[in-house]
Amino acid sequence: MTLHISNYSTLIHEGISPVRAPKCVHFGGPDRPPRALRDLLEQRVNAVPPGGEIIWATYYFRDEALASALIAASDRGVKVRLHMDGHPRTPQVNEAVLKKLQAHGLHGGLHVHAPAVPALSSVHPHLHSKIYYFSAPEPVVLVGSFNPSGNDPEQPEIIAKIGDQDRGHNMLVELDEPSLVHALKEHVHNMRRPWARFRPAQNRPVASAQAHAWFYPRLRPAVVDRHLGALEDGARIFGAISHLKSGVFVKCLFEAARKGAAVRLLVHDTERRVPQATVDALSDAGIAITRYRHPEGLPLHAKFLLVDEGGERTSYFGSFNYNPRSRFLNREILLANRSTCLFDSLSERFDLIKEEAETF
Repeated sequence: MTLHISNYSTLIHEGISPVRAPKCVHFGGPDRPPRALRDLLEQRVNAVPPGGEIIWATYYFRDEALASALIAASDRGVKVRLHMDGHPRTPQVNEAVLKKLQAHGLHGGLHVHAPAVPALSSVHPHLHSKIYYFSAPEPVVLVGSFNPSGNDPEQPEIIAKIGDQDRGHNMLVELDEPSLVHALKEHVHNMRRPWARFRPAQNRPVASAQAHAWFYPRLRPAVVDRHLGALEDGARIFGAISHLKSGVFVKCLFEAARKGAAVRLLVHDTERRVPQATVDALSDAGIAITRYRHPEGLPLHAKFLLVDEGGERTSYFGSFNYNPRSRFLNREILLANRSTCLFDSLSERFDLIKEEAETF
């Protein structure tokens, strides 16, 4: 299901005005048809005509049918550029698709990110961004939490490790403002350049009317933290966070709660992604935090944080996880929008996920 957003906001964010909502938000989850988001990507791939462009960056990629669609697009004259992680946390996940794509090559458009020194694979900066650009029928880019990490037929042993993202909670936000679309497209083009965190373009936020974007790794990673640190009594902070570990962000939540902010979080159910010690510490600080435990093990992989300052509302979304690897090492994207319409849409989604979590 697609949630269309059409109204505009005149809120000012970091000195940029006006601010308007993204074109639409696409949700995946137990309440949606299975494989809804991968079907969306496949439809968009098939709609790009010869001479068009498809430019992607993604982490897990197991969907062989979707890989075949990219190959077919390349063969019909579409310029396809795909950046993918060649050594994700569960290395065998991408092997079948990688073998298929490497055999074809996408006419030079395949770029695989892997450790330069195999012995240092444990500190490999993962390409964790999820960015999907299509030049037609109109130029758009989709960003968010969804990896095409399912397959058909499925392998239960792999899904048990990484979660069923085709059926679990995920989201992609569709952006169509030309300046923002161009900036995100160029960001993917430049992903192979070394020493990213020291490049000026990597550290310069993209400021547009539709969203603000920050690229990681960056020299000043405390984007959300600075916002939370400036909140006053009466603010609300709530959202769905798949990965959360102790650190600066958690300390900022403690401080916001101490100053009177109401904080409500939904988090993934596994200890690896969200340690129980972190949950306990947040609970002890008066922060309402609930683990999402689906009876079929479906993941809460959506990533959004909402901040309400008494009418000034900010929605944070993207691939960014609130843990040290995303903060300091990985290729990530974090976006913010001050549209009331987007905020309300994500707030409704939060309420739906919370209601699910409370009934399991």
